Amino acid sequence: MTPDLVRAFETAVNAVDVDAAAALATDDIEVGGPRGVAQGVDVLRRWVSGSGITLTTVRWFSRGDVGVALQDARWIDDDNTRSVATEFTGRDGRISRIVRHDDGLDAALAAAGLSEDDEQPL
Repeated sequence: MTPDLVRAFETAVNAVDVDAAAALATDDIEVGGPRGVAQGVDVLRRWVSGSGITLTTVRWFSRGDVGVALQDARWIDDDNTRSVATEFTGRDGRISRIVRHDDGLDAALAAAGLSEDDEQPL
C-alpha cells in the first residue's frame, strides 16, 4: 500500500469524483466505519457521493499491503476538523479495504497489525 494510492483516493473523495474513486478500488472492496461494514464498489460509490467529507493525510504508516492514514477530516455540515485514522488494504495496485477508525490511531494501527515504528514519509 502506497501513500500515492491513498492520496489519489483522497483527491477523488474530496472532489466527489465517484468514477475516479471507484477506479482505485477493487470490485469487492470492503468499506467500513462507525456505522458498520459493507462490501462492493457500489457501496464505495454511494459513500463518495454522499459522505460530504474532505480528507487530508497528515501521517502515514504502512508495511506490505496494509496502511493507516492519520487524517484531518471535515464534513460539509460541520466547521470543525477532526482527526480520524483510516485503515487501508491493497491488492493488485488497488484499494481492497478501507475502514475509518474514529476511536484513534492506536486502534487503527492495531487493527492493521502495524505500530508507530511503521511510520513512513509522505
